Amino acid sequence: MELREAIDKANQILDEERSSPTVEYSLRLEAIKTGGPFGDAVAALAIVNESQILQSIRSQRPRQIENNPRKWEFKSVNYNLLCALLSRVPEDLRPAFLASVLARLASKPGCSKSKGNIQPSWNGLVSEFPLVAEFCVRSGAKEMFFRVLAELRLDYGHALLFRAIEDMVALNFTVLPESDYKRLTTAIISTGYTAREQLKVYKDRGAAGSDEIAFYREVVEATEGIKEECRKAQYLYLKGTLLEGLNLEVNQDKAVVESYLKTQGFSDGLIECLNYADRIYLSASSGFEFKTCMAHLRSFMEKLHSEGLAKFHIASTSPPGREWGRQLNQLQVQGMLTKTEETYVAALYTLLSDEGVHPIIAEKEYARLARNVVVEYALLFLRKLEKLGHTP
Repeated sequence: MELREAIDKANQILDEERSSPTVEYSLRLEAIKTGGPFGDAVAALAIVNESQILQSIRSQRPRQIENNPRKWEFKSVNYNLLCALLSRVPEDLRPAFLASVLARLASKPGCSKSKGNIQPSWNGLVSEFPLVAEFCVRSGAKEMFFRVLAELRLDYGHALLFRAIEDMVALNFTVLPESDYKRLTTAIISTGYTAREQLKVYKDRGAAGSDEIAFYREVVEATEGIKEECRKAQYLYLKGTLLEGLNLEVNQDKAVVESYLKTQGFSDGLIECLNYADRIYLSASSGFEFKTCMAHLRSFMEKLHSEGLAKFHIASTSPPGREWGRQLNQLQVQGMLTKTEETYVAALYTLLSDEGVHPIIAEKEYARLARNVVVEYALLFLRKLEKLGHTP
């Protein structure tokens, strides 16, 4: 697609977003499920009260950062359209396309009257700026975004931009790596300084209660809130680095895997096998202990497949095989794994065997890799079973 055509189409999408915003955050059901007889009921209640929960989060400034970055999911129809459009732009022209989207942040006034109870909103206004921020941050234009943010000539639509950034950091803080929070903080400090200077000017004029004073006060408060959120996000990354073995997303995914195993009727022994491997990994101090960890991870994968085949009553001409290769082949034949996935999982199993089970000792790096990848594969496998409609 020609660049000019892509930019015109992007502007159509952003014009529609200004009129009828589609940006939203919603709870991920699988991330809030808990074990026990009331787990599903608690999760369902949270989904029903989603808007009240979000309203409570947004009423705070600075907002409290959600430790589980998978709990809230960003959604937007127009974001998906922009992503589809970006994929059709030649790779060498994509920076120019993204720059044209970012240029919308300079449009005046960059907002319109809200047609309903839509968030984020400010003073009855909505904007396409939240979509611009989410799209550029998630599509590889972060550096450009930070530069534009630091040099904004503030207008009413930017109140919505800052509220969107507050949402992004508070609900999905891992969308930015640790180093980018320093850049975001620098940009926010610059914008906050400009807003404070303008606020002082309008106050000196004695324009108490004016829209301008309300706007600049909003920007000052929002930028201060974002600055504190950035500090907390950096702390959470530091915590993850210093606490041995802690990987925020993998640890959260492990909790989701345990929830799936409990609610879908897998054996307690399977869950304990995974937990035991995890405990060994976190406390291991020798190659012998890392070897034990990897051996249990391999056993977990074997048992996950055998129980999965048995629990979900997959039609087959023969009972589920006890051997790893036969189990894997049955999963592929029945459409539960693609051929590519079967090849990948077979290679993972070989790695667990060659580097963790057959040698006398195992290296820590292999144990870390195995632990993280096995957790993520288990989550993929259990979700595939759920999506394919196989229920106990």
